[in-house]
Amino acid sequence: MQAHYLTLSFSHKNTPITLREKLALPQDRLVPFIKSLRAIPSLREVLLLSTCNRVEFYLYTHAPQECIVAVLDAFAREIALPLHILESHCQSALDEKAVHHIFSVVSGLDSIVLGETQIVGQMKEAYKLCFELESCAQEMTRLMHFAFRTAAKVRTQTTIAKTPLSIASVAVKKALESSPKSALVLGAGEMTQLAARHLLDSGVAVCMSNRSKNRAISFATTLLQEKKIKQITHITQESHAGVPKDFGLDSSVLCLLDWQDMPRLFNDFSIIISATSAQELIIRRQMCETRDMKRVWFDLAVPRDIESTCAECGIEVLCVDDLQQVIEENRSHKKHQAHQAYGLIGAAVVEYFHWIQSLDVLPLIKSMREQAKQASMQEVARAIKKGYLQAQYEEEVLRILHNAFNVFLHNPTLNLKELSHHKEGDTIIQALQKVFTQNDKPKLLDRYKCEYDDISL
Repeated sequence: MQAHYLTLSFSHKNTPITLREKLALPQDRLVPFIKSLRAIPSLREVLLLSTCNRVEFYLYTHAPQECIVAVLDAFAREIALPLHILESHCQSALDEKAVHHIFSVVSGLDSIVLGETQIVGQMKEAYKLCFELESCAQEMTRLMHFAFRTAAKVRTQTTIAKTPLSIASVAVKKALESSPKSALVLGAGEMTQLAARHLLDSGVAVCMSNRSKNRAISFATTLLQEKKIKQITHITQESHAGVPKDFGLDSSVLCLLDWQDMPRLFNDFSIIISATSAQELIIRRQMCETRDMKRVWFDLAVPRDIESTCAECGIEVLCVDDLQQVIEENRSHKKHQAHQAYGLIGAAVVEYFHWIQSLDVLPLIKSMREQAKQASMQEVARAIKKGYLQAQYEEEVLRILHNAFNVFLHNPTLNLKELSHHKEGDTIIQALQKVFTQNDKPKLLDRYKCEYDDISL
C-alpha cells in the first residue's frame, strides 16, 4: 500500500497567538503524547515540532484522511479543546507540497522573521527526540537529513539568513528605538539568550532572571568566557534604593536577579524581554505599578508571560504578533533573496523524490538479475542431467552465462534508473513488476510536478 508524507500545521500564518499558546505542550507532556500517537493504526512515522510560533505534525501514513482525523482528535483530547477549533485552523499538505513545506520551515522561509536560523536547532531537537522515542524511522530520517542539507544550501547560497537572525533580534531592534540604558531579560532559554546577546552588542546593560538560577549563571559564565562581558553581579531588593533607571550598570556587566525578587523589581525597567517556559502568566496586571517613564515590554513566550491588561498602567506590551511592522520591513528587504531561496527549495523537493524513486527501483533490478541467475543455474543443471554438458564444465558455463546476462541487463538497468526520474516511469516500472512477478514492490511515485512560482511573501 502506497504511503504518503503529510503535514498538519498550526502557525503564525493561520493560528492566532491566543490559540497557539493553548497548543504548546510542556516537555513533561510532550513525550507521552508522542508515544500515544504511535498507537494510531494509519500512522507509520511522526515528528512533532512545537515552538513559540508553530505546532506542526510531520507524518508518514498510508491513509492520509484517516490519519488527519485520528491525529487531530488525539491532539484535541490532549489539550482539552473542541476538535472543530483545531480543524478550522489546521493547514494540511500532502506529498510534494508537504515536503516543500518542511524544507521551507527548516530553511527559515516560513518563519515570522524571514530567514531566521533558530528554527534549524529547534527542528533538530524535535527530530532527535522523536527518533529516540522510535516514532521516526527510515522515511522520516531520510526526509529530515535532506531537509537539513537543503537549509544549509539556502544559508550558503543566499543572504536570506543574515541579520536579523530571529524574533529576539526583531524585539531588540524595536526596543532600541527608546535608547534604553538597561533591560530585563526573563528566562534563560535560547530565545532570551539571543536577546541578551543582541542587547549587549548594542551597548545595553542586561539584567537576567530565571526560575533556575544555575542556568542563568551558566549563561553568564559563558558570556564572561567569551569576553562579551567583564563582570557578573547580583542585584536584590535590598541592594538598591529608589528607582534608578540604569541600575548603575553598563554593557560590560551582566546582572542576575533572584527569581523571588523579580516581582518587586521588574517595574523599574523600561524594557523587559520575556520568553520563559512557564505555563502560566508570570507578570499580572495587579503586580504592575505606575512609573514616570516610557515602558515597552516584549512577551515572546507561548503561552504568554505578561498579561495584556498590564497596558492599563501605561505599559506598551508587545507579543510576537505585534512586531509586524519591523518584520515586514525585514521581509520586504529580503524579498529577492526569498525568491532565490524558494527556487533552491523547489529544486530540492524534486531532487528528493528523484532520489527516493531511485532507491525504490533497486529491488526491481535486483529481482530481474536474481531471476536471470536462477534460470541459468536451472538450465545448466538440466543440461548436465540429460548429458548435454559434462559436469566438469559447469563452473565455466555458469560464468559465461552470468557475464552474458550482465551484458544483456546492463542497458535495461541504466534505463530503469533513468526512467525512475520521469513521470512515465511509474507505468513502465509497474508493468515490469508484473512481468518479473516482483513481490517486494517499490513505492510508485507519480509526483514530480513542483511549481512554486507564485510565492506570496
